[in-house]
Amino acid sequence: MLNDLPIDQLRSLVTISETSSFTLAAEKLYRTQPALSLQIKKLEERVGTPLLARNGRSIGVTEAGKVLVDYAHKILDLSEEAVARLSVTETEGIVSIGVLEEVTIGPLVQLLTKFGRLCTKVRIELNVSTSFQLAQDIKANTLCLAVANNSYAHGHTIPLWQENYLWAHNPIHDLLSQDSIPLVIDTESPCILQDKGIKDIEAQYTKWHVAFSSISLSAMQAAVRAGLGVGFLPESAMTPDIIPIDLDQVPTSRPTTIALYRSTEAKSDAVNTLADFLIAHLQTAPFLTQLHMV
Repeated sequence: MLNDLPIDQLRSLVTISETSSFTLAAEKLYRTQPALSLQIKKLEERVGTPLLARNGRSIGVTEAGKVLVDYAHKILDLSEEAVARLSVTETEGIVSIGVLEEVTIGPLVQLLTKFGRLCTKVRIELNVSTSFQLAQDIKANTLCLAVANNSYAHGHTIPLWQENYLWAHNPIHDLLSQDSIPLVIDTESPCILQDKGIKDIEAQYTKWHVAFSSISLSAMQAAVRAGLGVGFLPESAMTPDIIPIDLDQVPTSRPTTIALYRSTEAKSDAVNTLADFLIAHLQTAPFLTQLHMV
């Protein structure tokens, strides 16, 4: 009779489904292949149906296996959340954090919501701004943490992920054949990457002009989508109707590092807990995949 599903066996099943290999899964879980095979055998006996099937050299997941993998993800997430909550349940305080708008349209807000469930005594104050302004706020100690382009850092930052910024347009509007290329940019905030991007445009097109200016990423997306101009946008802001333009003789994108800034005066347990939480989640492949699917 089925009473419960052991966490270790579920974790093994999920890892094998992700790697399609007993060898790779064993390496990730620091187990031997025979031990992993025995775990799966016991789990299959427990549920009364095959969960994995060989497909040539790779390992596939049966239909029953897919169902259990979905449940296993939820069970493992809840287990992780429970352990994390127990370890930080008494942490309390206020943490002011600034983030780029392009980060807020991705899964970061979901991460902060998850953190709020774990640390109910920590109050988060969220501020959305440009990288330049966030770096200034960190320097002035008016923010505890910030997630921003590290080009403006005045001190140590912790790299989180690489982001590409590029020129993009709505392809149904013929903008690149005009005598002067209309641009959708931010003319209010200093931006090293945007300055380099404009030089890229100048290298290929004789004339350009500012057709629309805003510090809001959402407003810039709307302007590009409406055909007002070619916008300088992060790769994570691309959508089916906003695609990169093709520059023949210049870089197609400008890469930068999105990093975690921290004020020199932010030393509380609440700040430490949130910083560790963000680093653990924002540097992982699942987060990056979600970010670029937005």
